[in-house]
Amino acid sequence: MLPAAVRRWLHRPKRSDPRLLSQFFYADERVTQVVTEINCLDVETDPQQYLTLLSQLHLSQAELLAIIEQIMEECIPKERHGRDYVIKFPEDLLVDNLRNHMLFAAECLMARTYIDVEEADGIRLRPLAKDLLCSLEVVRMVLREQSLNQPGPYSETIRRALIRFDVLFAEFELSYVSSLVSVKSPEDIYKQQEIVVLFCETVARALKLGYLTQEMIDGYEPQLMFTIPRLAIISGLLIYPDGPLNLERRPEEISRVFSPFYVLLRKIRDLLRVLSKEELYKLEKRVLNECTADSQPCSNRDSPDLQGFASQYACSTVPRPVVQESNSAQRGMFTNVPLNSRWLELRGRYRNIEDMIHTLFVCISGVFCTKVCHDPLPMCK
Repeated sequence: MLPAAVRRWLHRPKRSDPRLLSQFFYADERVTQVVTEINCLDVETDPQQYLTLLSQLHLSQAELLAIIEQIMEECIPKERHGRDYVIKFPEDLLVDNLRNHMLFAAECLMARTYIDVEEADGIRLRPLAKDLLCSLEVVRMVLREQSLNQPGPYSETIRRALIRFDVLFAEFELSYVSSLVSVKSPEDIYKQQEIVVLFCETVARALKLGYLTQEMIDGYEPQLMFTIPRLAIISGLLIYPDGPLNLERRPEEISRVFSPFYVLLRKIRDLLRVLSKEELYKLEKRVLNECTADSQPCSNRDSPDLQGFASQYACSTVPRPVVQESNSAQRGMFTNVPLNSRWLELRGRYRNIEDMIHTLFVCISGVFCTKVCHDPLPMCK
C-alpha cells in the first residue's frame, strides 16, 4: 500500500475539475496550509503577519463551509436539519457569513475565549462547540478520502458524517445565538406578522383614497418612511382595532414596537374617535404634509371612497346619543362615561380644532419618530 503522502500526490484531483469534491479538496488544503503557517508563526515578533494570516483563515474557512453546504444539499437533501428557527433571530444577525461566524465562535469557546457571551454561557456551550468541531474534522477527513478515490456516489460513511455535522451545527447555532440576544418567540413572530399586515392594508387604503400613488411606492420616495407608519397608527387604532394596535389587551400582550407607547396610543385613539370626517381628513392630510388643502370644504374634495370611509368610521359634528354606541361602550371604549359627555370633555381640552389636530399629529409622529417629537406625552395629557 502506498504511503499516504504519495497516494495523496498521485490521486489528487485536477484544479480544473468542476466537481464539488475536487473543489473541496483544494479548499481544505488551503485551510490546512494557513493553519500550519499560523502555528509556525511567532505572534510576538510579527503580530501584523498573524493578523494577515488570521484574515486568510477566515476567508478560506468560509469557502470551505460553503462547499460543504453544497455537498450536503447534493448528498443529503432530504435529511437536512430544519433551520426554521432563524426566523426568530434579529435581522442584524442574518448575514451571509453567519456559518463562518458560528465556526469562529466555537473555536473561541474551545480556547476559553468568551468574546460575545458571558463566561457562564461559554462554559455551558463548550461541550456543544467541542462536538461541532470534532464532527467537522470527521467530515473533512471522509471527504478528503472520497476526493482521492475514483469518482462515484457518496459513501454511507460520508452521509452519516454530514447528517451528524448538520444536526450539531444547528444545535450550536441556536444555542449560541440564544445566549447572545433575546430570540423571538412564536408569539413575537405572530405580532411582527400582524404589523406587516397592518402596513400592507394601510398602503392599500392610501392608494385607494389617493393619498399615495403607485409611482411614489415604486420610486421609494423617502417621505414614505414617515407617512406610512403614521397612517398605520391611524388605521390600526380606528379601522383595524382588532389588529396589532388592539388596546383592549394589556401592554405586555401587544408588540414591543408599540408597548412603550401604550398610554400615548390610548390617548390618540380616544381623540381619533371624536373627529368628524372633515377633521379626520385634515389630520391625514397633515400627516401627508398637504396642509394647503385643509381650508377647502371636505365635501368638495373628498373622493367617493374617502367619503364612504369617513361616514363609517368618523364621528358626526354633533354628539351622538349613547344608544348609538352601545356595542362599543360595552367593550369599554369610554369606561362607562356617557358618550356625549366624553365627546365634550375631550374636545373641550383644546382651544380649537386646529390645536387638537396639531396635538394628534405630534403624538402620532412621536410613536414612530422620537426625533420629530422628543416628548409627545405632555401635549396629549
